[in-house]
Amino acid sequence: MPYLGGSELKRVYELAQREGFALVANNFAEPNVLIGLISAYSEEKSDLLLQISLGAAKFAGGGRPLAGLRALAGYVKALAAEAGIGVFINLDHITPDHIQDFIAPALEEGLCSSVMIDASALPFEDNVAATKEVVELARPHGVLVEGELGKIKGVEDEIASDEAFYTDPDEAVEFVKRTGVDLLAVSVGTQHGVSKGRDLVLRVDLARRIAERLSEAGHPVPLVLHGASGLSGDQVRSLVAAGIRKVNKDTTYQYVYAHTACSFYLENREDILPPEGTDFDPITFESGAGWSPDKKLFDPRAMGRKVQAAIAQVAREMLRQVGSEGRSLYG
Repeated sequence: MPYLGGSELKRVYELAQREGFALVANNFAEPNVLIGLISAYSEEKSDLLLQISLGAAKFAGGGRPLAGLRALAGYVKALAAEAGIGVFINLDHITPDHIQDFIAPALEEGLCSSVMIDASALPFEDNVAATKEVVELARPHGVLVEGELGKIKGVEDEIASDEAFYTDPDEAVEFVKRTGVDLLAVSVGTQHGVSKGRDLVLRVDLARRIAERLSEAGHPVPLVLHGASGLSGDQVRSLVAAGIRKVNKDTTYQYVYAHTACSFYLENREDILPPEGTDFDPITFESGAGWSPDKKLFDPRAMGRKVQAAIAQVAREMLRQVGSEGRSLYG
């Protein structure tokens, strides 16, 4: 199935609204996570929403965000062509200072299905203005726009907040009405970065009230949950039941990646690292003690395959939490 755009993604969200499930929005910055995700989603017959942040694009581009976005999007499009599901890209947490140098060219070049403009740190009126600007840029390209109202505590990419501010339902209605956004990220007690669900003051009731107010006002846009890493399955399911239709996941994948890679190298350190005190030349592979490393283990692909499998395993569990397995519109 070819990589798909905003109109196809809108149909997926409409199905999620009707049937009461959510999409997991999966951040990635390099191929191992991407391959693991495609494997899991293809197996589970769920359409795949990928997320690329400015920081991820900058990393992939060697410090050049737009070049990195082109590279990552190209990789996605190549693999999506062979996948039996719909695959989409959302630009994640792009701030207003990068509208012209990142969002605009991404739209022109067809590098995303949706874009999340994060102006939540600004006063309400400035948030409305910045978000509306992106909506107007995206409309001619058929790309969906996600805005954010309220602040989520913690650090996400280049966005940081020391405290949380819950989203007000009435402000949410005004925000959606004035900006025309397709999705709304709300603050209901989650936290970016490393957090434990039992330590969070989740407002499931608030998520439900926001969804109800938007529906009553004639603007029933899908709600988005940021900072979902650390939540239990029951917590995620309760939020989905309350109206959340997109659940962001990034920190979980980062930890699973690091844990898997670290464990692999620790288990095989004697075949990869020379014995303590041994001189070893990695260019000539000469060693005074006659030691040599095992190429089958130091080849990055050996570790990469382990990471891909671990990512796929945790992705399958997340799909069960949000209820999107077996619901692909394009599989």
